[in-house]
Amino acid sequence: MKKHAVSVESASRVLRAAAGAIALSAVPATVSHGQEDAGKGVYTRVCQMCHGAEGHGDAGPSLVPLEKEYEEVLGIVREGTGQMPPIAAERVSDDDVKRIVAYLKSLKRGS
Repeated sequence: MKKHAVSVESASRVLRAAAGAIALSAVPATVSHGQEDAGKGVYTRVCQMCHGAEGHGDAGPSLVPLEKEYEEVLGIVREGTGQMPPIAAERVSDDDVKRIVAYLKSLKRGS
């Protein structure tokens, strides 16, 4: 039988994705306007510099319309991808990432 080696990085990604899925299950299916407003504030502070004022891209790619779900966005935020560096939980919490996702999804509805 052939054994498959699993890197620590791969195992870590799987665990974070599972934790994100568990956390997401605790998130209500509907998002309030208050969460969208809070997400806009966090987005402005952390994301706007690269992704533009309304998520349509600037130095970084467009995020609107946002097709990704919370757990995938959380993985990207924590791990980084391409030119985007990882962002630590001390700078933007998991709850803040949920708020950012709600804000970006509201832009999809509004555009």
